[in-house]
Amino acid sequence: MSSKKTKQIIQEPVEEEIEIEQPIETPPPPIKPKKIMTEQALQNLAKARIRAQERKTELKELNSKSKALKEEQLRQQAEEYDKIKLKKKQEEEIELKQKQQKELEEVIKKVEREKVKTEPEKEKKKKIKKIIYESDSDEEEEVIVKRKQKNKPILNSYMQLANMSVEQQIKNNLQEEKIKNFMNQLTGKRF
Repeated sequence: MSSKKTKQIIQEPVEEEIEIEQPIETPPPPIKPKKIMTEQALQNLAKARIRAQERKTELKELNSKSKALKEEQLRQQAEEYDKIKLKKKQEEEIELKQKQQKELEEVIKKVEREKVKTEPEKEKKKKIKKIIYESDSDEEEEVIVKRKQKNKPILNSYMQLANMSVEQQIKNNLQEEKIKNFMNQLTGKRF
């Protein structure tokens, strides 16, 4: 095998002549002289500046007033909203009290109906025992009437019932019924 050698060819850089154009100088435009202001024109400019400053302060005042007006309207709307919310809350409380009052009245009516139902008819019929003593001498009859005293249960007054919550009243009623049923089972009598 034969090895081939590669020849490297090195070229030298070629310098070319590049012509650079030099800029052409143009003469600057002639400077215009400033317009000389007369004294009256200067006074007019000063007045215009003062008017512009006044207008600017007026606009600032109007802008601040409009912002203050918007803020005041927002405050008024917030107060109205608070009043409406307070009225709704008061109405809800009134409705709640009315509902509780109705429930209380219903419970009172139920309690009264139960008491009327639970009271035996025997109370309507009063037993009177008459003891007649006859004396031999005068033949006068002396009549002594004895009435049997019954233990009346202490009834809660309406104020007490109004002050008790509905839950307490229901618990008390259930407890009374349990006691009555227990007594009925023990004695075989209705209480």
